[in-house]
Amino acid sequence: MSDTSELVPFRARRAPNPLDPRNNADAFEMRLLLRSSDLSDALRLRHRAYADHGHVPHIDGAEYRDAHDDYPTTALFGAYDGGRLVACMRLCFSMPGNNLASLPCASYYPALAGVAANAPHGFVEVSRLAIEPGIGNTSYRATLYGFMVRAALAAARAAAVSRIVVATRPDWVATYKHLLSFEQIGEPALYPPGNMPITLLSGNLEDASKRAFMRNRFFRVSDGDIADMRHLLAPLLTTPSAPTARRREG
Repeated sequence: MSDTSELVPFRARRAPNPLDPRNNADAFEMRLLLRSSDLSDALRLRHRAYADHGHVPHIDGAEYRDAHDDYPTTALFGAYDGGRLVACMRLCFSMPGNNLASLPCASYYPALAGVAANAPHGFVEVSRLAIEPGIGNTSYRATLYGFMVRAALAAARAAAVSRIVVATRPDWVATYKHLLSFEQIGEPALYPPGNMPITLLSGNLEDASKRAFMRNRFFRVSDGDIADMRHLLAPLLTTPSAPTARRREG
């Protein structure tokens, strides 16, 4: 894999109605983060977002990270607007034949093991999705959040996994159920970094993609999007799912 962060060239619509597919104004850029400087920027943004929600103390320059950030089957993505990092997201893959240890949620939600039989092609967990807390425009944030979800769908389809899982705050459960037909897995648990019960949701990838597209054409993922993601993720998806630290590039 290259030692420079790579661009995923698909676009998201923004103002004035961010989820209107007729809008083709300015675009976000999604990058797979590989350089140490880019990864640090994303981990600092993540910390700021968690601090803004009261989950961690405000500490200038602090990074929020855990062991799964360094797994070889983890991909960290950043969304950029005009060269400025505005959001980040982590995707963790568990491919066929691997155990679930590469999924951060597995140790907190034992009920996930019961879903594995219905996931012959593996899982991807969407986690640590964070938006720069200084961005206050609600419409902009909604579009950006949707862009990240769309990118996660593209990555999941590129990896050809069976299911997507996401551990989310109580106020987002209804959105995921409505938009992607996700279902709750087990009971809510205290999932770091917060101290509130977090709900684990899961959905069949094909059903989720169709549901999202029917709800809004914004979520259409093209064959080109999938091909771009497949190219970027190829080295990661051929790596054994083991809890081994990945070297951060300079």
